[in-house]
Amino acid sequence: AAVGGYDRGLDGYDVVEWIAQQSWCNGKVATYGGSALGVIQFQTARHQPPHLVCAVPMIAEYRNEYSNYYFGGVLRREHVVSMERLGFVTVDLITSRPVEDAYWDFIRDRNDYPEDISVPLLMVSGWFDHYPSDILRAFRDLRARSDPRVRAAHKLVMGPWTHSGVDREKQGELTFPDSDGIARDAALRFFDYHLNGAKNGWPLEPVIRYYEMGRNQWRDAEDWAALGSAEFSMYLHDDGRLDPIPAPIPVTGRTVTYDPRNPSPSHGAARFDPFNPSVVAGPLDIRTTVENRDDVLVYSSDPLSEALSVTGGIRFECSFSADRLDTDIAVRLCDVYPDGRSIILTDGIHRARFRNGTDREVLLVPNGRTSLTVTLEDIAHTFLPGHRIRLVISGSDYPRFDLNPNDGTTLYEDADTLVASITVFSGGAGSSRLVMEGPTATSVSSDVETVSGLCIHSISPQPYVRSSSPGITIAYSASPSTGSSVEVTICDMLGRPLRTLPASTGNRRSIVWDGRTHDGSIAAPGVYLLVLRQGASQLVQPVVLLQ
Repeated sequence: AAVGGYDRGLDGYDVVEWIAQQSWCNGKVATYGGSALGVIQFQTARHQPPHLVCAVPMIAEYRNEYSNYYFGGVLRREHVVSMERLGFVTVDLITSRPVEDAYWDFIRDRNDYPEDISVPLLMVSGWFDHYPSDILRAFRDLRARSDPRVRAAHKLVMGPWTHSGVDREKQGELTFPDSDGIARDAALRFFDYHLNGAKNGWPLEPVIRYYEMGRNQWRDAEDWAALGSAEFSMYLHDDGRLDPIPAPIPVTGRTVTYDPRNPSPSHGAARFDPFNPSVVAGPLDIRTTVENRDDVLVYSSDPLSEALSVTGGIRFECSFSADRLDTDIAVRLCDVYPDGRSIILTDGIHRARFRNGTDREVLLVPNGRTSLTVTLEDIAHTFLPGHRIRLVISGSDYPRFDLNPNDGTTLYEDADTLVASITVFSGGAGSSRLVMEGPTATSVSSDVETVSGLCIHSISPQPYVRSSSPGITIAYSASPSTGSSVEVTICDMLGRPLRTLPASTGNRRSIVWDGRTHDGSIAAPGVYLLVLRQGASQLVQPVVLLQ
């Protein structure tokens, strides 16, 4: 029978040492398993049984904390209910502590023990698993804080998998080639090296092997954080566009209604209900189930002319108002295929009363403009040319996340439900935006503009913040056959030239504007016009400077 608070690693220690004493054992013991069995492997390794040589904890990490049960301050209802039915926690226990207070600090700290790990680990997870960002964080901590003798021996495999779909090519409605049996084969090589001393080259395997969805290819990395070294933004526009250029002035915003009695339904992504066979996790088309309802705001980019890769974190910075004391902002990120399918990649939510942090509650001023950030899970995905990036915003994502009654009363107690009217703002300095991490600062361009061989391929970073980059890089092409020189001019919004940059002809050239005018002074924050000229041909695109 399960005993609350009992350290199952103590049993793991006894089992490892019992196995080591058997006549059929060579004295070297390894552990293997996923989910709860992955957690117990960490707990066992923490006690350092003398005959434990290595471990493969899959779809799990060692730390137990607030974010395991709450996402942005919102109960992960479907997950926690499933955990209760499996005998791990009770919903009442979790909902009795809805604020990330000292209790949760204690829980996290007592389960944060990389320093106690002294055997090599092979960790495995997937982009549609419960907590991919936490798996990546745990692996980073193990590489930095575990026993120095084994730090370099830890390895990680991140596939395109759901929690219950490791090593399967078919996930949701998509098939990911070459993802079948990868974790199994890696584990066999890992065990053969550490248990049998096989000279199979295992130490030469990459530190991290991850699957880049979209391109559907395996990639190698030494440090996951280094892959997301740059950020790029897509701004919301009131006409439903996602664009790398924000609207130059504030606009009225778009309004959506959230009714807790008729919530926006969860569909795909990291859902988890092992007791309901109708619940499907992973990449699903959410057009019919979610986007065709009238309780969502949908924002889409133009079709991409070049591939755009996301390798890291994603966040949605939302400027909004609501006519209630509290509400939620739920978001879903989708890859829209040329045939119209809107495939969900990840989703998340944040409760407005926790907009200043999940350790404090600050109710809304009805109809007062404020902001919050919805932080989504890390991912490795490339939006291919011809695809669109889509952000879907609503006040709920149920039953994956619990419902907000919108009345501002004590959380998770019986309350009347109120309908909330939520307005999401765009334009100006505080425009709502989607921020994604990638290997380089990227300009998201739509159909390539071309006039007589003249082409602006990208402008990055956009917007330009002086403290984060030495300048704006303009990538362009110009025809060498015309005999005409090429010129890049920066103008204000009235068309008055502020700076002219000499350029050259040829394919895929680039030039940098350092944000200064012709006299060397720093241009004021605002929207400017970049004019690319060659002979009688001219292209114009806006650029944005921020402080």
